[in-house]
Amino acid sequence: MRQALLNAPKSLAWHDAKIPEPAAGEVVVRIRAALTCGTDLKTYRHGHSKLAFGPFGHEAAGDVVSAGEGVANFSAGDAVMWVQTAPCGECAPCRNGDENLCEHLTAEMALGAYADYLKLPPHVVARNLFHKPAGLSYIEAAFLEPFSCIVHGWNVLRRANAQAPLPPAVVIIGAGTIGLLHLAYASHAGVPATVVGRQPERLALAAELGARAVIASTEAHPMRASFPAAIDCGGTPQSWTEAIRLCAPGGRVLLFSGPPSGSEIALDATRVHYDELTLCGSFHFTPADVRQARDLLIAGAVPARQLISGVLPLAALGDAFENLDRRSGFKYALIPAGDPQWT
Repeated sequence: MRQALLNAPKSLAWHDAKIPEPAAGEVVVRIRAALTCGTDLKTYRHGHSKLAFGPFGHEAAGDVVSAGEGVANFSAGDAVMWVQTAPCGECAPCRNGDENLCEHLTAEMALGAYADYLKLPPHVVARNLFHKPAGLSYIEAAFLEPFSCIVHGWNVLRRANAQAPLPPAVVIIGAGTIGLLHLAYASHAGVPATVVGRQPERLALAAELGARAVIASTEAHPMRASFPAAIDCGGTPQSWTEAIRLCAPGGRVLLFSGPPSGSEIALDATRVHYDELTLCGSFHFTPADVRQARDLLIAGAVPARQLISGVLPLAALGDAFENLDRRSGFKYALIPAGDPQWT
């Protein structure tokens, strides 16, 4: 089998490996679609503190080719979708219900989706592997991982206001894939959304996907602190500050995208205190979030065709990341050569 290895920043190479055999509780899948993502792009450019160099890629869907002893719910030929992690269920955060903060979350991840085959570990098989409905394409199913993160963020936002879990309106800072996925959730939930971004083509897509308004730059179009909820998808100290600035008194701020390690921001402490703002962090997802995301994907909440910049054969993985590094497109689907694209 072919397996893509990221050996160093911007150093992708194909490796010949044996098709894995499943041990007890494991499942081996044939990859039918793998998606690029912002985390992969960061790793490609600079490396990542939580992702070691080596087998690359984690957003995918495919078919079961073999299942290990004890796997009762999946067998060869099943079309499936999954996410790359699952909580241990035993550490203190897991026992407290904070499974997204599991102490062992990254101990054994299902990395290496840019390959012909991938082995899924037992804890992923047990909790975060699902059958793919026939009406959902493999490319659409591969959105399960990023959309699970979106669902978790909105569940954090909901918990921040017990009286009105869904805000009456939201501003989204950033019009990349993550910002547009937040817009998709908002649209499906009936929450009017304003999207702030810098690239005209992405703002045009946001308008096409149902944004109530799109703003090219808050510097050129200064806005008041009038939004009952704000979501940062920029991942910079400046975008965090802007999300907080735009939040109305009594509002909620979801700090979804993490800035670089060691970043610090200056807060207007008087505003946070006297306007009673709620600042919420968001990281990863729980199995409950993943199940919700799967249901929403099946319901058509994610406009996958409009969010994919191009569908390429798996062998063109290097071209996809060169394009992304040049800011050409923002999400690519990689499929086996000869496979149909949207089935």
